[in-house]
Amino acid sequence: MGATVAGDIPLGELVEVQFQLPQSTELLAIRAEVRYRQGFQYGFKFLQPTEEQLELIRTTVRNLPIGE
Repeated sequence: MGATVAGDIPLGELVEVQFQLPQSTELLAIRAEVRYRQGFQYGFKFLQPTEEQLELIRTTVRNLPIGE
């Protein structure tokens, strides 16, 4: 997962990311590791997401509109 973060998080740091998917009213909260950083752009690797969380993410990604 990528995100813009106004702060300084070291590579390898363990964090909790919270985000809301378009078809959901609830926040997903998943532990993640900071794997990439360039300026304010960060990349995170999810750590032990539940099967339910993974399925929600997969369904959302499959239904994203393709850019023109």
